[in-house]
Amino acid sequence: MVFRRVVIPALPVLTMGSSYGQDILRYRFQYYDEEDGRIEVESHYLDYKHSWGKTSASLRLAIDTLSGETPVGIHARGDDSDWIFQEIDDERRVAVATIEHEIDDYTLTFEYAHSKEDDYRSNAVTAKMSREFNQKNTTLTGGVSFAFDEVLATDFTSNFENEDKDSLDFSLGISQIVTPNTLFDFTLGYGRSKGYLSDPYRRISQFRTVVVDGPFGPIPVTDTFDFPENRPNEQHRFVAKASVRQYFEEVNGALKFSYRFFTNSDSVEGHTVELKWIQQVNDRLSVTPYLRYYQQSEADFYYPVLTDTGVDGTGLIDGSGANYSSDYRLSKMEALTYGVRVAWEPRSDLTLDLQLERYEMNGLDSQTPSSFFPTANVVSVGAQWSF
Repeated sequence: MVFRRVVIPALPVLTMGSSYGQDILRYRFQYYDEEDGRIEVESHYLDYKHSWGKTSASLRLAIDTLSGETPVGIHARGDDSDWIFQEIDDERRVAVATIEHEIDDYTLTFEYAHSKEDDYRSNAVTAKMSREFNQKNTTLTGGVSFAFDEVLATDFTSNFENEDKDSLDFSLGISQIVTPNTLFDFTLGYGRSKGYLSDPYRRISQFRTVVVDGPFGPIPVTDTFDFPENRPNEQHRFVAKASVRQYFEEVNGALKFSYRFFTNSDSVEGHTVELKWIQQVNDRLSVTPYLRYYQQSEADFYYPVLTDTGVDGTGLIDGSGANYSSDYRLSKMEALTYGVRVAWEPRSDLTLDLQLERYEMNGLDSQTPSSFFPTANVVSVGAQWSF
C-alpha cells in the first residue's frame, strides 16, 4: 500500500547575503537518504530576490519528493516483536513570497507561504518588525505568524473528512554587537496549535480481550487490535535560543556557538547545542565544519504499544478521551548531526557551495525498538548569482 505523508524535512535556511547588484538568483538541490531502505527525499529550491531602493521582494519555489518505508506504530498480530514498516510516497510543492521595506531605523517584513500535498494543505502569513538602536549596534526584532492548515481525508488516512489545524506563533529577539569581533543573539518564542494534531497515518497496537455479540450471546475475543493515534487537540510550546559568534582575526575564522531550549504542553523538553567553525581560507573560499546535538524527553502520551499500559484504545481521533501515540519521534531520544559546508566564489557575482551531512538518531528508553530510529546522509549543492 502506498500512502501520502506530511513528514517532510524542513526547508533549509537560504541566506541571501550581500548583493553586488539589485537581483539575486539562487538554486539548491538536496538529497536526504536514510540507511536500510528507509526514507529518501529529493528537494529542489529556487529563490529570486529583487531590490530597489529600501524595498526588496523575494520568491521561493520548492518541490520535495519523498519515498521509502517507515514504521507506522503497529506490529503483527500476536507478535509484538514483528513491527510493520509501510512503503510511502509523497510530493510537496511550496511557494513563499516575501516583501521587506526599510523606514529609517525600522525594517518591516511580510511573508505569505503556501504548500500543498495530496493529503495536506497549508497557508501561512508572517509579519516581522525590527529596529536598530545604539548606532546600529543593537537590533530588536518581533514577529507573529498564523498558519491555517487542513489535513485532507484520503483512502489511507484515519480522518474520514477534512480536519483543520491552526497555529499562532510569536517571537521576540535581540541582536547585539558586543565588540567589533563579537555578536550575540537571543530569541524567545511562544506558539499554540489547535485542531487535528495527530498523524493521520500512525496507529498503535494493543493485545487484549474484548466482548463481541455472537449468535448465541456475548463472546470474548482475544487478539491484537490496531487503533489510530489520538493526540491532544491543543498544544502550547515555548522556545529560547541564544548564540554567540566570535571572529578571530589572527586565523581569519569565526566560532559560532548556540543553545536552544524547547518545551511544550505534551511534556516534551528538548535541548540543542550547535558548534560551527567558519574558516575563511582566502577571499574566495570558506570551509565550515559543524556539529549539532539534540536530546529530548518523551511526550506524556507516548507508548510504543498499548498492551499492559492500563490505557485502552478507543478509535477516537478528536483529542477527547485517552491520548496516545506510537510516534517514535515523541520518545525519549537523542540525535547527532555533523557535517561540513564549502563555499567558493569563482568570481565576484557567483557563489557555489557543497554541503555534506551525517544524521544519527538513537532511542534513550528501553521500550522503543532501535530499528525505528534512522541514520541518514545528506548532500546538498547550491549556486547563487548576483546581478
